[in-house]
Amino acid sequence: MTTSPIKTDSTTLISNGKTVSMKLLTNGFHQKKQRIKRLVIKEFIQIARNRQNFALLLIAPLLQLIIFGSASRLDVKDVRTVVVDLDQSASSRQVIESFKKSGYFRIIGTPEKYEDVDPYMLETRAVMALLIPPDFERRVRAGSTAEIGVLIDGVDTITAGTVSGYAQAIINGFSNEILVSRINTMQGLLFDSTSPRLITPQFKDASRAWFNPNLNSKEFFVPGVVVLIILAMSTVLTSAVIVREKEIGTIEQLMVAPISRLELILGKTIPCFLIEIVTLLVITPLALVMYDVPFRGSLIFFFAASMLFLTTASGIGMTISAFCSTQQQAILTSFMFLQPSVLLSGYAFPIENMPWMIQYVTYLNPLRYFITIVRGVFLKGVGPEVLWPQLIPILIMAFFYIGLAAALLKRRID
Repeated sequence: MTTSPIKTDSTTLISNGKTVSMKLLTNGFHQKKQRIKRLVIKEFIQIARNRQNFALLLIAPLLQLIIFGSASRLDVKDVRTVVVDLDQSASSRQVIESFKKSGYFRIIGTPEKYEDVDPYMLETRAVMALLIPPDFERRVRAGSTAEIGVLIDGVDTITAGTVSGYAQAIINGFSNEILVSRINTMQGLLFDSTSPRLITPQFKDASRAWFNPNLNSKEFFVPGVVVLIILAMSTVLTSAVIVREKEIGTIEQLMVAPISRLELILGKTIPCFLIEIVTLLVITPLALVMYDVPFRGSLIFFFAASMLFLTTASGIGMTISAFCSTQQQAILTSFMFLQPSVLLSGYAFPIENMPWMIQYVTYLNPLRYFITIVRGVFLKGVGPEVLWPQLIPILIMAFFYIGLAAALLKRRID
């Protein structure tokens, strides 16, 4: 009996090869996922083991939101004011009443002489002094220049500028009322005479603020407070994960384990990342409810941009963790990063007012871009069609810091 030779089909071999390759890739991916999963579980156990730190992670963001959200205001109300009225006339009382009714000023004293104002200002009992000269009403009736002295404590320049603007607006309003009254009187006299009637144009302020009609500073600051909280938490939390392994002496065991540096970084970062997401999902609705801040944009875009920013912040924390040797060094380095990041982000101080060299430095700050995104989403309701230029630098920094963390981890271990 004869046997026929076995014929090998090349197409079958190629197909089988592709199948084997796909199985190897699938198995390799599955193994990577399992290794990262075990690291994530290990990290969660370590975080939950210290109950005090775990409770602090949950409570601290809420306390920060309450304190920072309530304290971050530029609105000026109940300005402590002293009044020296040397005229004691109907016109001077009208000016004082205008200040009282504005709601911005609270009269706490009425000294009899200009010199008596000094103790109020030196002891910071008063922020502003209103000085009315003895010939105030006579000058008003005569049509000459009548001066009102406004003395403001200039130590706090922001408050001083705001108070000065309020006082100037009230004085201008009083002046305009007198002007309108005189024009109406002149019109009445001319109307009864043989001369043509005087027609005087009048103007009305029709300006308004767009996106923040009432100019509430809380709508400007509270979105920034949300950003600062998640930045501080993500940076400080992730900056200690690798350092902790170094301190307890288990980093060598992790390095000889069959895992890559990227798997180690992901396994250490993912638990912190999930905690940060939970924090974001909790404090954002609370900020909207507690401080009545509008949210006009897309929730999906806000969440996606937040995930990208958290990735960058976690990468920065992992870079700090790979660079430092102790947790104390990591925490101090984190605060060294956080303080300039906040100051150079535009959170409180306009970047345009900074020196030109510092303005260029702000381009390296991811917080600058994300605060612009958050305020755009909250207050203006804009989305990726407007804010996409802010996303690109954050994305680039995410890749940069994750790669830098992996490189520093290898160098420090070697």
